[in-house]
Amino acid sequence: MKLFTILFTLMMMGCTISNESVINGAWQYVSGNYKSDDSTTNITSDDVKSIKIYSNNHYSLISQFVSSDNFFAHSGLFNLDGESYTESFKIHKNTEKIGKSETFRYELNNNQLIISNDYMREVWEKIEE
Repeated sequence: MKLFTILFTLMMMGCTISNESVINGAWQYVSGNYKSDDSTTNITSDDVKSIKIYSNNHYSLISQFVSSDNFFAHSGLFNLDGESYTESFKIHKNTEKIGKSETFRYELNNNQLIISNDYMREVWEKIEE
């Protein structure tokens, strides 16, 4: 009976570990492809310096364009569901986005996180747990 109790407790602890924990840590932007009407723009880490930090179901992102004073930032909650990744914006440089969310596809490939939808594909590399 004692063995059953231990196994049951371990199994229940395993069930409480959040799916989101698989991407916890700090990620550095590697590259992205962005589509608009008739063109595709490719942006690399030479063009943009960006860090995205995940902790449980919270995230924060800051991006600085190397050649200008422009930056981009947002923060909020995220959720993983199957292959879907959703960001819910609590803070956003574009105030019209606050309170809204966007859903993407995501995949983990070795040390890389790939986030995509019909209009963009970003590659991030894990730099810290």
